[in-house]
Parts: sequence; C-alpha cells; structure tokens
Amino acid sequence: MALLKPVPLLTPLIIPLLVPFFFLVLLSSGICAQPVPATKPAAPATTQSTESPSSDESLYELLTTIKETENERTALSEQLKDTSNPADKQQTLKQLQSLDQRLIDLKNSFEETVTGGQGLATLAEKPEEKAPFNWKKELEEIVRPLMDDLKQLTERPRKMEQLKNEQMLQEDHLQLADAAIAELEKTLAQSKHATVRHALKDLLNQWQEPRKNAESRLQRIDTELQRLIAPSEELGEELITKLQKFASGRGLNLILALCGFVLIYLVLIGLGRLIRRLPSRKHEPGTRRLARAIALLLRTLTVTLALFTAMLILYVLGDWLLFGLMVLLMITLIWGLQKSLPRYIREIRLLLNMGGVREGERILYNGLPWRIASLNLFSTLYNPLLDGGLLRLPIDRLVDLQSRPYSPEEPWFPSQVGDIVILEGDIYGKVLLQTPEIVQMHIMGATTTFSVANYLGKKPRNLSRDGFAIPINFKLNYLHHETILTDIVPTLRAYLEEQLAQQPFHPHLTGLLVEFNEAANSSLNLLIVGMFTGAGTEDYWSIHRFLHRTILSACNHYNWAIA
Repeated sequence: MALLKPVPLLTPLIIPLLVPFFFLVLLSSGICAQPVPATKPAAPATTQSTESPSSDESLYELLTTIKETENERTALSEQLKDTSNPADKQQTLKQLQSLDQRLIDLKNSFEETVTGGQGLATLAEKPEEKAPFNWKKELEEIVRPLMDDLKQLTERPRKMEQLKNEQMLQEDHLQLADAAIAELEKTLAQSKHATVRHALKDLLNQWQEPRKNAESRLQRIDTELQRLIAPSEELGEELITKLQKFASGRGLNLILALCGFVLIYLVLIGLGRLIRRLPSRKHEPGTRRLARAIALLLRTLTVTLALFTAMLILYVLGDWLLFGLMVLLMITLIWGLQKSLPRYIREIRLLLNMGGVREGERILYNGLPWRIASLNLFSTLYNPLLDGGLLRLPIDRLVDLQSRPYSPEEPWFPSQVGDIVILEGDIYGKVLLQTPEIVQMHIMGATTTFSVANYLGKKPRNLSRDGFAIPINFKLNYLHHETILTDIVPTLRAYLEEQLAQQPFHPHLTGLLVEFNEAANSSLNLLIVGMFTGAGTEDYWSIHRFLHRTILSACNHYNWAIA
C-alpha cells in the first residue's frame, strides 16, 4: 500500500495551472486598478400583503378604468367608421391599437390581483424553442467578467501608451509644420511679385493653424502624462482601500475556497492512510493489485472532491469571477488530459503493476541493471553493488522501458569495492568507489576516475570474484621433439610445483597445468597455466613474473633449447 502517499495523480498537472490562476485572481481583484463596483442586489419581488389579499376599493377602481377604456375604444371605433381621410384613419387605428394593449394589461392586472399572481395567458404560452448550443458564446460569457476586470486594470498603462503614441505623432506634425513654415518664410522674403507674396501669405496662415493645434495638443498630452506618472497621496490611499476591499471581499472568498480545498484534501488523505494501516494480505498478488487500484481511485477522488468543494464555496458566496476562473481551470485540465490521455493510461497501468515494467523485476536504465523496488509516481530503483545505488524516477520515465524476471545468480555490476580488476589494455587496479555515475580505481599508485560507461566499455576482468588464471605459451626448439612428451612436460611440471611450494602465494594456488599445446612451424609450444583463488589477486603480477622466471630457470637447468 505504499501507493497511498499523499500525492495525487493529477497534482503535476494542477500545480502549473494554479500559478497563473492565482496571478489572474490578484489582477482581477482590482488591487492596482479601479475597484469593480459591487453588483446591486436584485430588488425583492413584490409580494402581496399578508394583511389583505385585495381591497374592494382598488378592485372597483380597476374595473371602472377597464369600463372607461372600453367606452373610449367603442367611441374611437365609431369615429373610425365615419373617417374618410386616410391620414386621420391611420392615426385613429394607432390609438385603437394602444387602447387594445391597455385593455389587455388592465384585465391581466385584475386577474393576477384576484388570483394571487396567476393568469390564464400563461396556460396558453408555447414552450420556447431552445437555441442551438454554442460553446464559444457560452465560454465568452464566462470569460467576459474577467476580461472586463483585466481591461479596467490595464486602463492606466494603456492610456499612457496611447498618449505617448499621440505625442510622437503630434511632434512629427509640429516638426513638419515648422519646416514648411520656415521654407514659406524664406520664399516670402525672396519673392518680389505681389500676387506671389499674397498667395504665400495665405498659405503661411493655413500652416500656422495646424502648428498651433499641434503645440496645444502637445501641452495637454504632457500635462496628462505628468498627472498619470506622478505619484500622489490619493494613489496610496486608493491602494490601501483596494487592499482592504480585496481582503474583505474577493480575497476572503479565495481564502475560504482554498481552506475548503485543503480541508477536503487532508481528510481524504487521512482516510487513505487509515485504510493503509488496516491489516491486509500484502503477499497475495491479486489483493495487492486491488489495493493499488483502490489507492489510485482514492487519489483521483481526493482531487476531484477538493476542487468541487472549492467551486461550491465560490458558487454559494456568489463570486462569479473566481468561479469562472475555476471553471476555466477545470476546462484546461480536462483539455490537457484529453491530449495526453493515452500516455496517462499507460502510466496508470504501470501504477497498477500491469504494464511492461513490474515491481520486483530487473530493468536496464542508463546502461546499468536495476531492481524495481517499488512502483509509484516516483518509483524506486535499486542496485545493491553501487554506492548510492538508489534512484527515484518519475513514473513517466519508465513508460517506454521493459522489465523482466531475473535469476538470483545474475550479477548487478562487474565488480565490488575492493576488487582487483584488469581493464582492456592490461590496466590493473583496485576498485575504490563505484556509483551510478563514476568508478574510481587505484592504478599505479594514483586514483583514476572513469565514467561508468567508459569503465564498462573497457571490459573489466574481475580477478577477485571467482579467482584467476595466468596462461603462458612457451616455445622450445624442434631438437626436443623426441623427448618433449615423455620427459620435458613431466619434468617441467615437477620443477614448477617444487618452486611454487616455496612462494608466499602458494596457498592461493588451486591448479597447475603443463601441457604440450601445438607443433608450430618453427617451435614446439607448451602451455603452462597457473590457477589461483581471488585472495591472491594482490600478487597477480608477482605470480606472472615468477612463472616466466621459473620456466626459464628450468630450461637453463636441464639444457632445453628455447626457440
């Protein structure tokens, strides 16, 4: 039941969405903008007095009005019959229509007064036809309050930007007008013809007007910009007022919604921990898989109910802006799940121990074998032969991998700390440290560090684990072809055994092989192999030199010719 940790399955998706959510809440609260006027409460519905359902006087007055309106309509109908002028006839028809509508309203008012607000007209109403659902329009209605608040929030900087743009435009106009006026004055000073000078003066007067307008507008823009940029005491007071409004209004609603979310979340997480403490048959695969499924379902239910609680609190408080933001959050979450649903299904299969990677099996990750200690949102991989050989990986890293059952005899790494290893190129050294990233060895009196990939690429031979053998191929002259099998081989074996018995590494000797290997083109080759336990690895090179030296000594002692 390790799966019942208090980390919901959808939390990695929700956390990035909550950051812009709270940012938008602070913006929409109006801290830096004009406060949003509170919505006026709806006027209470007019209810009939409990003292008297209706008075005879009011009903009598209503009936009298109806009778007078009917008489007036009858008179207009008679007048319409006697009217021949089309214009007068049209006017009379409009008056009749107005009286008809008034009669209907008066009769309905009388009926509703005596029946407690009911009317026969409602029984004849046809059901309204529903317009087709338009999700864009519905979403626009949800987002519109937020956009209005954001628009109001950015009103000041937008206005400043507009003023700056207009300022640049008016400066360009002023510069253009100055240049044109300068040219006109220059031309006017040089001109001597009266007609031309008159035309130039008229044109100069025409250019003076837009120049004055540009200067005037620039002065107003500068004044407005200074007012918007310059800080004032009113701004500080306004900010304090808005902070207070936020703390007592939308801020309080947000805190209540968050408290509801946290409360439900903690209660359900506590329930999950309580279930985990109950006795269970953990060693039965079916029971364990069922426990994982229940834990996963509980996680999803925890997040869903917590979000629903927060939305319900905002709905009851009537904070439609925050409620709309929560709805947008849920829509974004569902849309994100829709896009990545196939991968999440694979991750859920892994969490239920039903995927390609299963708990307790062996997996290859970054070129190293690992045992899957546990499968969770952050799974644990373990390698017993590495220092710090415990990895915590998110579940998505394991989706594309494959695990398999392993044999107890399978090695988890070619060496252990303290082993004597020979790398490719006859690099002899002692392992000092091995981690998932590096291997350090003591080589020729110095510490050498290899990356794990480089270390494994050098095909390490471990001399300490199962012992080692030192093979020597020794060549004798063809002069000894008659005695090599019957005399030289047994004599050399006895000589080596006698000399080895006097060496300090003799206790580590497990076998000695002296055999005729082959008859080469120009020599008779002998194969000498000394086999030792892993405890003798410290004397590896000493043994190697000793065997060569002893074979040469035997040749000198028995006068054997070397090829």
